[in-house]
Amino acid sequence: MLDVGCSKILAAVFLLALSCNLFAADAPPADSWRVILEPKSMHREVTWEIPGAGRTVIAPVELEGDQYRFPSRKTWDESHFAPADIQRRGAIMAAADLATLKPNYHRDRKQVIQYAELTSDRPIVCSAVLAPKFLDLFRDTLGDKVMLVVPNRFTAYVFPVLASNYQDYYPMVLDAFDSSTWPISVEVFELSDKGMRTVGVYQSP
Repeated sequence: MLDVGCSKILAAVFLLALSCNLFAADAPPADSWRVILEPKSMHREVTWEIPGAGRTVIAPVELEGDQYRFPSRKTWDESHFAPADIQRRGAIMAAADLATLKPNYHRDRKQVIQYAELTSDRPIVCSAVLAPKFLDLFRDTLGDKVMLVVPNRFTAYVFPVLASNYQDYYPMVLDAFDSSTWPISVEVFELSDKGMRTVGVYQSP
């Protein structure tokens, strides 16, 4: 069941990050950094709010192997960061992550697509969903406006807005959240050319 609490504030996720600085002159290699969705409950020292979201934030991370390293506030404050770098490097790496993923479309008995699933054995899905052209991947199949939920770092579900029954999939979403070592959120976001808005949160009935 989806407990809908619509927010009228539209925001492109990446614009939240662009208002902040990320990379110092002695920063690690560019391809080691990501901007990801992260659960607010983890209380990372450096995060940015998503308008209308109560459980999900955006965080900069350094990817070491398959492990994320979150910068401390002290390190962050002592560094000299450039907003242009996070725009360029974050977008490049999110696009690179997205390019490694192939949507798995689930259909009903009439072969009508119900939702798309993105999965990886690496914790990059929570980065890939922030790629500038993420929505373009689904325009021909799900439409120009979609619903997105990212229950863990390895999984995302994308639903069509029109004629969608995405609320019915709460058992699947909650299981992906509860069973993961690295859960993110069961909040649902609507993505369109106007940006991103929070539309609700999955809950058990």
